Amino acid sequence: MTYRIENMGHPVRCRNCGEIIPFGRVDKKYCSTVCKNRWHNRRNVPDARPVIRRVMRILERNHSILDKLLKLGIRSLDRFTLMGLGFNLEYSTSYKKTGIHHEYACYDIRYELTPTKIKKIVRKCLQEDAADENLSGEDYF
Repeated sequence: MTYRIENMGHPVRCRNCGEIIPFGRVDKKYCSTVCKNRWHNRRNVPDARPVIRRVMRILERNHSILDKLLKLGIRSLDRFTLMGLGFNLEYSTSYKKTGIHHEYACYDIRYELTPTKIKKIVRKCLQEDAADENLSGEDYF
C-alpha cells in the first residue's frame, strides 16, 4: 500500500535533491536512502568533503595514467611528457626515501621520481607490501 504525500495541497520535496516525493509516508523527508545519506554526510562534514573529493579525483587520475603506462609496457617516461598526460606530481599515496632514490606510490603502483623523469614503474601487490614490512595476518587483529 502506498500513500500520496501532500502537505496542505503542496507536494513535499526531498531535502537533498529537491525532487518531488510522489509516494510514501506523510512525514517523509527524502526521496531515497541515497539522498538521505548524502544529506547527512554533507551536513556532518561540510568543509572537508570538497577537498577530499578533489584529492581523490587527482589520485584516481594519476593511478589511471600509471595503469595505462604499465599496460603499454612503459616503465620509464620523461617528467614533462607525464605532466602533459595530466599526471600531477604533487600527489601520491606514499613516499619512501631509500639512499639517494625517492620512491613514491599511487595505491598499488610504485615509481621512482628523478629531476628529469619517472622510472621503475611497477605494480606491487598487498602481499609484497606485507612481506617487505615483515607483517603477518595475525598483526592486523
